[in-house]
Amino acid sequence: MSATTRMTFADFEKLPEYPGKQELLNGELIELPPPKFRHMSLGKRFYELLRTIVEVSRLWIEGGYRIGDGWLIPDVSVSWPEQQPAEDYLTGSPMIAIEIASPSNTGAQIDEKVVAYLENGAAEVWIVYPKTHSMMVHVGADMSARRYISTYECALLGATIPVGELLS
Repeated sequence: MSATTRMTFADFEKLPEYPGKQELLNGELIELPPPKFRHMSLGKRFYELLRTIVEVSRLWIEGGYRIGDGWLIPDVSVSWPEQQPAEDYLTGSPMIAIEIASPSNTGAQIDEKVVAYLENGAAEVWIVYPKTHSMMVHVGADMSARRYISTYECALLGATIPVGELLS
């Protein structure tokens, strides 16, 4: 279960190190426990696949992004080619944010993250569901979504993403 507290980004920056993941979304501090092995393994699988497709300098595992007055840390992300740090942070959404759903994530938190990413410039948000061996891909301003269980033809990357293989 995650704990929540209301705060600003300036307050968030002053927090001490935490042995899990801390995000700030819509003024709410979200503290998540350290990821379990399966979660980390899935993130690594996506990263290893993407590094064969995308320049490694644009690929991140748990890299943070300052999005508006918030801070989100996708499990894996692909930054935009021109996305550079500003004031010590990557600002704006990544081109692709990949979130691996875990029991500590609520459905509302996942939905809020998808909205935050897409409203702040992400082209795609992939939500990976290990329990159902599926991936939801949310795209564009209309935030349309589609579930994939076998393969996903990602036009943005010009690549086939073997969802079923990655989640097996």
